[in-house]
Amino acid sequence: MSNPYDPQTPAKPEYFGGRKKVLDSVSERIESAKFHGKSGAALIYGHRGVGKTSLIKKIIDEAKGTEDKPANLLYFYRRLGRTTNDEELYRFLTEELIAAIDARKSFIERLQDLGKRIENINLKQIQLKISSDLREKSPYQIWKSCLSKLHSVDYLLIAIDDADFLSVEAIGELKSIVEDVCPIPILLVISGGIQFEGKLVDDYSPVARIFSGASFNIGKLDQSETEEVLKKPLVNEKTKWDTESVSEIYKLTGGYPYLIQCLAKASYEENALITKEQVRTHIKDAIDIGKSWLNHEIPNASDQDVLSFVKIAQLEKNVFQSVDMAKAGIQSVYIGRLVKLGIIRKISRGRYELQKSPIIAEFEKLKRGLS
Repeated sequence: MSNPYDPQTPAKPEYFGGRKKVLDSVSERIESAKFHGKSGAALIYGHRGVGKTSLIKKIIDEAKGTEDKPANLLYFYRRLGRTTNDEELYRFLTEELIAAIDARKSFIERLQDLGKRIENINLKQIQLKISSDLREKSPYQIWKSCLSKLHSVDYLLIAIDDADFLSVEAIGELKSIVEDVCPIPILLVISGGIQFEGKLVDDYSPVARIFSGASFNIGKLDQSETEEVLKKPLVNEKTKWDTESVSEIYKLTGGYPYLIQCLAKASYEENALITKEQVRTHIKDAIDIGKSWLNHEIPNASDQDVLSFVKIAQLEKNVFQSVDMAKAGIQSVYIGRLVKLGIIRKISRGRYELQKSPIIAEFEKLKRGLS
C-alpha cells in the first residue's frame, strides 16, 4: 500500500484513532436527535494541528452509517476560509442544504437501481426549490422556508469547520439555528481555534449555552490513542509497528497528532516491522516534513525559551498563573521572553494565557535535540 500517514490532510475516517470521549458524547446527541426529536450542538476547539477537522469528518462518517445500514439523515460539511457575516452564513447553509438533498436523492436512486430495500430509509423524495418570490426575502427567511419543507429524515447534521471566521452577528445566529422551531431536529457541530471557546463564554454566553455538556478542548493523545492512530491504517497489512517504536513516537512527539503523522510518515516502510531504531533514524526526515508548517512560529527562540515553553505545555492548561510556571521551574526572566515571543499573553496580574500550540514546543524540542 502507499504510505497511509499524511500530516498535510485530515485523517481518513477509517484510519482515525482516539477521541473516544468526544465521539461517545456526540453519539449521545445524535441518539437524542434521532429518537427524541431534540436539537443540540457540540463544540470542538483546540490549537492548530490537533486534528479538529479529522474529528469532524469522523463524526460525519459515523453519523452516516454503513453502506448496508445507512442512517436516515441529511448532512453537510462546510469549512470557512474568510470572515462570514450572518447573511452569508444563512446563504451558505441554504446552498449546502439543497446540495445535501440532491445527494440524498442520488443515493436513493442508486439504492433503487440496485434493488435494495433499506428499512430505515424513507424513499419518499424531498423536493426543495427556491421560488422566484422567495428569492426576494432575506437569507434568514429563505433558510427558514427551506427548513419548513423538510420531511422523511430523522435529523439534519450541520458541521462548520474553522468557525473562528464567523462574525459577531453570525456567532449570535448559532443559537437560533439550534433553537428555532423546525420540522426535524438539527445537530450543529462546530470547530474553532483555542481562543474560540473563550470568546463564546466571555462575550457570547447565551450562545455558549447551546454547547453545554458537549464542549471539547482537544489536545494531545495518550499512548494508547497514539498506538491506535499508528496501527489502524495497517490492519490486514504486513507492515507493523513494534511496541518500542510506538512508545518512541509517543515520547518524541508528546502525543500531538500532527507530529505523530510526520514521524509515522517518515518511518513507514512497506512490508516491514518498524522498530524504535528505525523511528530514531528518521527523526530528521520527520522534521523536514513538518518544518514548512512549524518553522516560522518561534524562529528567534533560544533553547532555554523552548524548554520553558515545553514546561508550560506540560501544565496542560490554556490559562495559568505565574506560580504555576514557578513550580514548573521556569525562571521569571523567561516568562517575559515568552511574552515577547508571543508564546504566552499576560491577561492580568499574575495570570497568563497560552497563545502558541504546544505542538510547536515539541517540534522545536525534537528539531534541536533537547531533552
